[in-house]
Amino acid sequence: MKFLYDLKNLIFILLGFSIPVSVLFTNVLIIVFIFIWIVEGGFLKKFTYLKSLNWIWLLVALVFCYFIALLYGEYHDDSTYVIQRICLLLFFIPLTSSEFVQSTYRYAILTFLLTNLLAALFSIAINNDIINPIHDYISIVSSDSSISAFLKYNYHNILLSFSSLLAFALFTKSQSKYSSLYLILIIIYSLSIFSEAGRAGQLTFNLFFIFYMIYFLNKRILYSVAIMCFLITINFSSYKNSVVYKYRVDTLKHIVENNGQKKNPKSVEKDIRYLFTGESLKLIKQKPIFGHGTGSFSAVFKENVLSDYDFIKHKTPHNNFLYILFEIGLLGFVVFLLLFYYQVKYLIKDCSDVIHILCLPVFYLFLMLFDSYLFVFSITIFYIFMFTIYSGYKIKDKNFF
Repeated sequence: MKFLYDLKNLIFILLGFSIPVSVLFTNVLIIVFIFIWIVEGGFLKKFTYLKSLNWIWLLVALVFCYFIALLYGEYHDDSTYVIQRICLLLFFIPLTSSEFVQSTYRYAILTFLLTNLLAALFSIAINNDIINPIHDYISIVSSDSSISAFLKYNYHNILLSFSSLLAFALFTKSQSKYSSLYLILIIIYSLSIFSEAGRAGQLTFNLFFIFYMIYFLNKRILYSVAIMCFLITINFSSYKNSVVYKYRVDTLKHIVENNGQKKNPKSVEKDIRYLFTGESLKLIKQKPIFGHGTGSFSAVFKENVLSDYDFIKHKTPHNNFLYILFEIGLLGFVVFLLLFYYQVKYLIKDCSDVIHILCLPVFYLFLMLFDSYLFVFSITIFYIFMFTIYSGYKIKDKNFF
C-alpha cells in the first residue's frame, strides 16, 4: 500500500510536467492514477469524505445534465465530443479523495512553474528563429504548436499567464533571499506571452495584475507602482516591437469600434464571436429551460444561421456560458454556477490569503467568456490539478518559499 501511495504522489508531481507539455502523456498519467486509486480500495472512507463536499455532488449533477440532455432535442451531432470532455471533470473525484504529502504539492508547483519556464524559453527561441518548431525534432509533438513550444499557442499562453500569477503569489509570500527568482520567471513568461498570438493569455495577464495593483494600493504601495510600471513597459514595448502583438491589438480595437466588423474590407461576415454571441442568444430564447440538447450547437446553428464559417471546426459559440445555456438550458447553467460557488467557498474556508486563492476559479471562469474552456482538455486538467493544490497545500508553511 505504501508503494501505491508513493506512486500516486509521484504521478501528481509528474502532472505538473505533463500538462504544459503533452496531452498524450497527461492522459497516460490520468489513467494510471485512476487505476491505482481503484486498486488501493478504501472506498467507504473515500465516499464518506466526498459526500461532505457540496461541490462534488454539483459536479456529478452537471455531468448528469449532459447525459439527460441526450434524450431530447433534434440534433446530437457533437455529443461524443461533449460527453468525453464533460466526463473529464470526474477526475476531480479520485484526486480530491486522495491524500498527498505537503512536499508533493511543493514539488508539483515547482515542476509546473519550471516546465512552463522551459516552454516559454523554447517558444521565444522558435519565434526568434533561433530553433525550429519542436515537432521538427520530436515527431510526437503536434504541429499545432509550431508557433509556441509544446501546446497550441492559445493554451500555451494561458498556462504562462497563470504561472505568472502563481509566481507573483509565491513572491509576495516568500521569506527567502532568493524570492527575486519568481520575478525573473514572470519576466520570461511575459516575454513569451506578449511576443506571440493568444489574446486570452495576454488579457488575463493584464487584467489580473491590474487587480493585484489595486489590491496592494493600501497594503504595499511599492508593489502597486512596480506592477503599473511593468504592465506599461511590457505592453508598450510589445506593441512597438512585436508584429504579432500589434496586429492582435489593432484587429481587436477595430472589431470593437466597428461592432464586430472585421478589419479586412473584403470580409462580409462579422467577427465569429460577435456572430455567435448574437445568434446564440436568439436560439437560446427558443428553448431557455432545458436547451437544445447535448452536442446540438453546430447542427442547430447551421440549420438556422446563414454563415460561411466552418461548423465542423467551430463546435461551440466561443463562450462557455452561452454554450451551456444553449445545450442544457437554464437549469444546467444554474448547476454550473452553483458548482463554482461552492468550490470557491471550499477553497477560501479558513484561508487568510483569499486574494491569491480566488485567482484560480475566477481566472478559469473569466477564460470561459472567450471560449469553451470547460471543454478544452489541457485547460480543464490544469484547473483540476491546480484546484487540488490550492485546496490541499498549507500555504502557511513558509519552508517552501
